[in-house]
Amino acid sequence: MLEKGRISPLELSVLVILFTIGTTILATPSVMTAKAHQDAWLSSLISVILCGLLAFFYVICGKAMKRETYTQYLERVYGKIIGKMLSFSYVYFGFIGACSLLYQFSNFVTTHMLVDTPLEVLNVMLALLVILVVRGGLEVLAKTGELLIPWFMFMFFALVILLIPQIEIDRLSPLYVASFRDHMSAILNFLAFAGFPLVIFLMFYPGNINRPDKTKWNFIIASLFGCVVAAILVLLCILVLGAPATTRQMFPGYVLAKTVSVFDIVERIEAVMASMWVLSIFFKTAVYFYGSVIGLADIVAVKDYRFLILPFGLLTIVFSTFIYPNVTYMTYWDSKYWVPYSMIMGFFIPLLTLCIDKIKSGFTSSKQSKGKGGQKNC
Repeated sequence: MLEKGRISPLELSVLVILFTIGTTILATPSVMTAKAHQDAWLSSLISVILCGLLAFFYVICGKAMKRETYTQYLERVYGKIIGKMLSFSYVYFGFIGACSLLYQFSNFVTTHMLVDTPLEVLNVMLALLVILVVRGGLEVLAKTGELLIPWFMFMFFALVILLIPQIEIDRLSPLYVASFRDHMSAILNFLAFAGFPLVIFLMFYPGNINRPDKTKWNFIIASLFGCVVAAILVLLCILVLGAPATTRQMFPGYVLAKTVSVFDIVERIEAVMASMWVLSIFFKTAVYFYGSVIGLADIVAVKDYRFLILPFGLLTIVFSTFIYPNVTYMTYWDSKYWVPYSMIMGFFIPLLTLCIDKIKSGFTSSKQSKGKGGQKNC
């Protein structure tokens, strides 16, 4: 086991919640309304249920893995050569996820806050913070999340309450205008950012949980809770901004916070939304980065994964500066390629692996039972 640290089921829940929320609270509402229009709230509701089922699927995968990391599990099921190839694909998946989040963070800050700040400087700042926390180990990352999540939840509920006066129910009508295809497209986009990426948790779940037998519902409920937060923000964007205005905004969640006005005293609290987003994107980046480093350490068979953190972090910083040539391409790539890519990595490969493992286990147990039967007959 590369990581000797253990985290509690509660700390796992915190990481799952913050990871699931991630980029969804700012960017996802515009994608959802672009696909399903004012019916995006219904697509979000269905997505929450599917995210819960997906989390349950990962729990089943974790049970089959026992105390192994996902890379070790892949090698056991597929053999050394194919297993390492698939393991590297998951390292790359986490690497691409971390680079993408660094770019999105710096793009958001340079667009809405620090306009004259070079994008590279912001990438380095967030990446160094991620490297520092990951170098401290899984326990440090989890305890940091446990310390900060009360503030995150306080800001979220305060934002929801302050937005109530701006709500207009009429913005939901006409109802049921989206087709089945529109809903499916919106749901898959939601899952691509909030559901399928949860597969990266298999790099340390359940092997690094101190009470793995009690983590099942923690993982499922935490993923559901994170998705509910994202779904509430989708609904609020529709009720406050309207579906057309939400679709036109790149970060509708940030614009949503600008509409807050309570007696002309409490106004423009977009800094609250920005703080929530920075917190969640930091933890999502850190989990992606940690999972990739653990997977890479398994592949190259080093005793201490911390040896790889600095070079891998520098590579992440460099790659994040040109992962997207511009914002237009980022939007296109995320909608066109990230959805099927995350579905393959987060569902189809784990499902195929689990099926092969069950078949192999069935053959092994049948051979053992036949061998015992032959010995008794003798």
